[in-house]
Amino acid sequence: MAYADQPSSEGVSPARRWAWEILQRVERDGAYVDRLLEVTLRRAGLRTPDRALLTELVHGVVRWKRWLDFVLQAFAEHPLQRYPLPILTALRLGAYQLLYLERVPAYAAVHQMVELVKPYGKAAAGLVNALLRTLQRHREALPEPAAEDVVRYLSLVHSYPEWIVRRWVERFGVEEAVQLLQVQNRRPRLSFRVNLQRVQPEEVLRWLQERGRQAWHSPYTARSVIVENLPYEELQELLGRGWVSVHDVSALLVVELAAVAPGMQVLDLCGAPGGKACAMAEQLGREGHITVVDVHPGRLKVAEREAQRLGVAACMSFVVSDARSLRHDPVDVVLLDAPCSGLGTIAKKPDIKWRRRESDLRALSQLQRELLEHAAELVRPGGVLVYSTCTTEPEENEEVVSQFLQRHAEFVLEPAELWLPASVCREGYLQTLPHRHQECDGAFAARLRRRE
Repeated sequence: MAYADQPSSEGVSPARRWAWEILQRVERDGAYVDRLLEVTLRRAGLRTPDRALLTELVHGVVRWKRWLDFVLQAFAEHPLQRYPLPILTALRLGAYQLLYLERVPAYAAVHQMVELVKPYGKAAAGLVNALLRTLQRHREALPEPAAEDVVRYLSLVHSYPEWIVRRWVERFGVEEAVQLLQVQNRRPRLSFRVNLQRVQPEEVLRWLQERGRQAWHSPYTARSVIVENLPYEELQELLGRGWVSVHDVSALLVVELAAVAPGMQVLDLCGAPGGKACAMAEQLGREGHITVVDVHPGRLKVAEREAQRLGVAACMSFVVSDARSLRHDPVDVVLLDAPCSGLGTIAKKPDIKWRRRESDLRALSQLQRELLEHAAELVRPGGVLVYSTCTTEPEENEEVVSQFLQRHAEFVLEPAELWLPASVCREGYLQTLPHRHQECDGAFAARLRRRE
């Protein structure tokens, strides 16, 4: 099959064209979905409906990639991996629109995908047209994978790597694993952390409700506001006022577990892009200080800009350093938000499930132990060390903390229930799971007190 070399996508909607290009970069270059989307949305000058459609298409295709490929392969004459990436990407985009976007007319989904690939030749356009129209005719009776192998079946119909499905089935059982798979495939609602130095949560709720938005407090912390279907212009107005930050409820619970107070000296290790640091600064006021440490200068600049937007930069400083080699006087509170597999954030970052390998967990847990060992040296006697992750996996969570406590008798685990609702705690730890806790990522945290 011959394909033209120089594509041109005239006549295709901007959202679909950008989605097609972003998805190819994700596959070809290993680019991160959230970063590509952020840059594109900032620079492309898209109207609000196109912004929403672009985000939906990119997240949707990445989220459902394995299932889309299974369905497409059932109707394709050749193995999908034989198709050039631009053609395969157009097929996935078309299939996602046909199967999941009821408001998109089928003819539009097919026609625009054909237009995208026309510059690659008549054969490419014919292939995309024929395969998508076949899928359109059969979308009420799609092929079913064999159910005998439960893990493979679930990994296909819920579109996950088999190793993740196997782990969750072994840990939770089939029924609960399915709930976790399903909830991490849903489009997440927007969660705000209210900046208490500027406004109260009730005022934010009133502002949203006056504009006809559905919004409510998180059941776990009144400082979090959940909102559904917020237009981009209203989001920008709220952010511009410094009233709120986009911040998952589970991340705010980690901050509340740290329980910083005015006058404290705080270290936030691996602290970029600064969400938790700024949340602590909002509680700290001008009487204490937070040093935000991260190895990535660019991400640390993002944290600094966020602090300026919220009006809390006066009590913060920013240091580029590997947290394992940082030299600093001991402080009252050290927050170590450790690098992790991120498997609790799949709903917001669906590409994570395709990037991670099971072997990553072992390597990450080793890094986490090294970071925790050094973080412990930075806590004053009587001070607090909070270890947190945004993953669901025990090797990165309670096992890391348990091994640390076995080596360090000078630290003791303080029950998270003393600071947080019991419903988000387990065995003394903060532990949220997306299928058990409303509008929460999967997250973990331990509060460790250094003895006097």
